[in-house]
Amino acid sequence: MNAWLTVLTSAAVGALVSSAVTLIGQHLERRARRDELLFNKAIDLAAAQRDFTLSLAEKSGATATLIDPAINAETYFRWFKNLIDTGKLPPDADKGRPKPKQE
Repeated sequence: MNAWLTVLTSAAVGALVSSAVTLIGQHLERRARRDELLFNKAIDLAAAQRDFTLSLAEKSGATATLIDPAINAETYFRWFKNLIDTGKLPPDADKGRPKPKQE
């Protein structure tokens, strides 16, 4: 009888450990997929920003200074990640935001 108890206890502990490892693996995979999606969207947004700036410069005849899309992608990725993690944009995102009018 004692041997059966040992076998059942070992099986239960093995199942719990296996479940815990699976849950940790799923969490890490979800986080990696989320970061990959954020990165892809940041790259898309950086490319769209570059295309918009180029078309605006062509149509207006003005000169434009282009920022490297890799720098823009890094900035957008950091902003998106902070927005998802904290619900707010980081402080450096306020540079281009218009200030509210004070009465």
